[in-house]
Amino acid sequence: MIGWTLGILFLLLLLFVLLSPLESLRWWADRGEREVRQTFELLPPEADAEDQAGRYVVYLSGVGVVGGDRLSAREEAWLEALQEDLPEVRVVSDVFPYAVDNRGLLQRTTVWLWSRLDRWRRAGSIKFVPLLINIRNIAKVLVSADPRYGPTLNIGLAQEIWWSLQRHGYVPGTNTPVTIVGFSGGGQMALGAGWFLSGLGVPVSVISVGGIFGDDPGLDRISHLWHLRGGKDHIQHLGTIAFPGRWATAPLSPWGRAKREGRITTRVIGPMKHDGPRGYFGRRAFGADGRNHSDLTRAAVSDIIRTMAAQS
Repeated sequence: MIGWTLGILFLLLLLFVLLSPLESLRWWADRGEREVRQTFELLPPEADAEDQAGRYVVYLSGVGVVGGDRLSAREEAWLEALQEDLPEVRVVSDVFPYAVDNRGLLQRTTVWLWSRLDRWRRAGSIKFVPLLINIRNIAKVLVSADPRYGPTLNIGLAQEIWWSLQRHGYVPGTNTPVTIVGFSGGGQMALGAGWFLSGLGVPVSVISVGGIFGDDPGLDRISHLWHLRGGKDHIQHLGTIAFPGRWATAPLSPWGRAKREGRITTRVIGPMKHDGPRGYFGRRAFGADGRNHSDLTRAAVSDIIRTMAAQS
């Protein structure tokens, strides 16, 4: 019985993956073009910027997440520590990066599927269940990186980030800097959305935490990309392998241009694996200096943001 159930789930998942590009295309055809025009072309008048933070950080989670309000306990603890470390910065983390309209997987007609998979994953009862959620979101990463379908997904994500920033006090037209921190597949989503946010005149930078991303055109517009990786994180190398635009044989790609212009910095920040208790947000695994992985990652991100603030 379990075998039949899992077989049906895999078939449904395969269907979702194959239809993945159509979600953003359908959104664009139905209402996306109208929404985006109202959001980006007809910007609201400037409001009182008194309560606005000096800089904003937007966190985009990895491919294992099921919604912007369903981050892991490790991520939530890390974000709280980052906010405490940077009181002058406002940290935003309520955007689901793998949807064009910010609807999490538990806010869809297929909630029966994703809620069950999420329960199984949290209970640890079936070890490979997390892969089913990951594969669905990986398909969105590939759509984002695809020059044919990516723009519709990326502009929808940019719109959701733009709305979220304003919900948290961001005032359009003030040119307040925004740093998008993308973990794992969130790195590609950050670059994709960064293209459109930069087009609004927003100073955008990206910090990749073990990010998997391609040679996205967003690299031509963002001010800088910091790629932070763990010494034992082999998964993040998939971005280099899977996207020819990041190879040395493509010097004219957005990645190649950004490298030549000195707008890409790569740092090894510790002995992290990609995910789990020994990943970037783990609190029970430690680096050579005795700090846990979560603290090492937070310190690296905080140092970058403080350096940017000092230079601005």
